[in-house]
Amino acid sequence: MKTKGWKNVFGFTFTQYVKSKSFIASTIVVCLLTALLAAAANILPKLLGDEEEIVGEGDKGSIASITQVYVMDEAELLTDEDYSLMRENGIALTESGLEFNELIDAVKNTGRQEALVLVSADVYENVTQGFRVKTYYSPSADSKAVDALTSYVSGAVNYRNMLNAGVSQEKFLESQRYVSTSKIEAGSDEWNMLESAINYFVTIGVSIVLFLLIYAYGSTVAQSIATEKTSRVMELLLTSVRPLAVVIGKVLAMGVISFGQFLLIGIVGSVTFFATMPFGIGGDIAAIMNDPALQQTVENAEIVEAMNNTLGNINVFTILMILVIFILGFLFFSLIAALVGASISRMEDLQQAMQPYALLGVIGMYLAYFPVLFNIDSMETGAATMNPVQMFSYFFPASSPFALPSAMLLGTLSPLMSAVAVVILAVFVVLLAIVVGKVYEAIILHNGNRIKMGDIFKMAVRK
Repeated sequence: MKTKGWKNVFGFTFTQYVKSKSFIASTIVVCLLTALLAAAANILPKLLGDEEEIVGEGDKGSIASITQVYVMDEAELLTDEDYSLMRENGIALTESGLEFNELIDAVKNTGRQEALVLVSADVYENVTQGFRVKTYYSPSADSKAVDALTSYVSGAVNYRNMLNAGVSQEKFLESQRYVSTSKIEAGSDEWNMLESAINYFVTIGVSIVLFLLIYAYGSTVAQSIATEKTSRVMELLLTSVRPLAVVIGKVLAMGVISFGQFLLIGIVGSVTFFATMPFGIGGDIAAIMNDPALQQTVENAEIVEAMNNTLGNINVFTILMILVIFILGFLFFSLIAALVGASISRMEDLQQAMQPYALLGVIGMYLAYFPVLFNIDSMETGAATMNPVQMFSYFFPASSPFALPSAMLLGTLSPLMSAVAVVILAVFVVLLAIVVGKVYEAIILHNGNRIKMGDIFKMAVRK
């Protein structure tokens, strides 16, 4: 049998790699980074949210943090009533008899948070066309406070202009109703902001993580085979084991290792996320999801809608399919890497020989997340699946291992289309395995110049 002895190769490769210091160290580092990222994803939004909630109560980001505010109304529009309202809202108005340039110098050279707001009118042929509000702030002034101050004075200018035009206060308030716009492709679901963010970041994150795992372990297969071939260990090994058994044993061993590390990383990330839920945004979302009373506000209702729409596709079948895709993707890239490793006779040629392999992997990863990265507009309309490049990435075997898992998690692709994509990937893995079976025995014994990938496939066609 051509595959006789693969179990011995499997056991040797598995034991040797798992016991290596580099594997142990990398596993610990990756798990620690995963734990930190999972905790940060939970806690940071909570902390940032708390910071936003206290804006306006005298913290650094509020208008009140600016200790002196000078207002120069060249348009002669604002009234005492407007200035009184500014003071009531925490704006530290300061009177000064200085000229504009003198105030600019004073604000520029102060060590405190100060600002000068200049209100002017755009006049054309004695007709006021509009108004300008310019805020000059000191180097130490907080940018959020400056933005808030500018926004407030702009609103006061607009309010006073409307009143001067004869609009009553009641009519002015009615005129301030907002208009929300959105565009939704017919037949697609409308996404709110949270749904768009989830679809955007999950797609990119999953594709990058899977690429790092699949590509890295595939490279290890090539390096292992090349090392043993160039050190003459392969010649000794082939006295008792058939050549095809070597590649099967090594690929399967690295597959088990990568699959185990993949599961370990997932478990560490999940445990950390759930452990930090009481202290982070995950706990708030869980409380909203489980308490109908909290779902009555518009914001909370949008959260529930986003979670149900984007994460409602996660079930046992989806998880199993993602594991199958991971295994198929690993086999696809590892078989190519095995051919690369067997095609060289000197370790110095490995880096050059790996270039086509690296290019294929990078193209696959880019196809998986670049359509999302450069198609934000489709994320707003809920029609990301209509992106032709992204649709191609689901069925192209070099990119489908990185693109399909997120599509299945988010329900971007229908179950039927997902099944077709998985079948196509499996077919390509089988075809690649046939190629390996035909030419591996010939190239593993080759000594001399590096065999190019084109020559390898020509050999497969002839056999």
